Amino acid sequence: MKKRLESLVVNLYFQTKTKGLTMKYLTIVLLFSSIFTTTISAKSPFIGQTKDKNATQKDKQNSCKGVATQSLSFCALIKNKDVKSECFGIVKRNSGYCMMVKDKDMQNNCLAVALSNIGYCDKIKNKDLKNYCIGYAKRNSGYCNLIKDKTLKNTCLGSIERNSNFCNAIKEEVKKSK
Repeated sequence: MKKRLESLVVNLYFQTKTKGLTMKYLTIVLLFSSIFTTTISAKSPFIGQTKDKNATQKDKQNSCKGVATQSLSFCALIKNKDVKSECFGIVKRNSGYCMMVKDKDMQNNCLAVALSNIGYCDKIKNKDLKNYCIGYAKRNSGYCNLIKDKTLKNTCLGSIERNSNFCNAIKEEVKKSK
């Protein structure tokens, strides 16, 4: 859908140029495509990997990179809806995305970051995710060392240290276990 929309914008650009229409019209079209694309991303929208069985390792790695680098482009690559919403909620610090997450532990983790309220971490039942949440909220990587799940531990370290190299270890970790 996004590619189709981009080609539509390009075709309109050539039509406006050949027919001599004003650039103002082109700007409106581009603005519309930007809004439409954002809506698609938001509708199709992390870090609570241990609870989400349907999230692929690639989703987990992209989520980790998105949070570590504070880049929405990695969040947009995520296919799993809960993971994607959590990533967007954390990076954008937008609780609206967090409320779209169905898993309550993941939702509370997201809300803790989006609202800068560590109280949400106390509502998390999964111990590893709770340690991640507290560590991220306090910006203290010592909490990451308490996490048993290696994928979540690397996510925690990458997020707090703002170092996506920890996220690359997620992919390697899966290869080693096969």
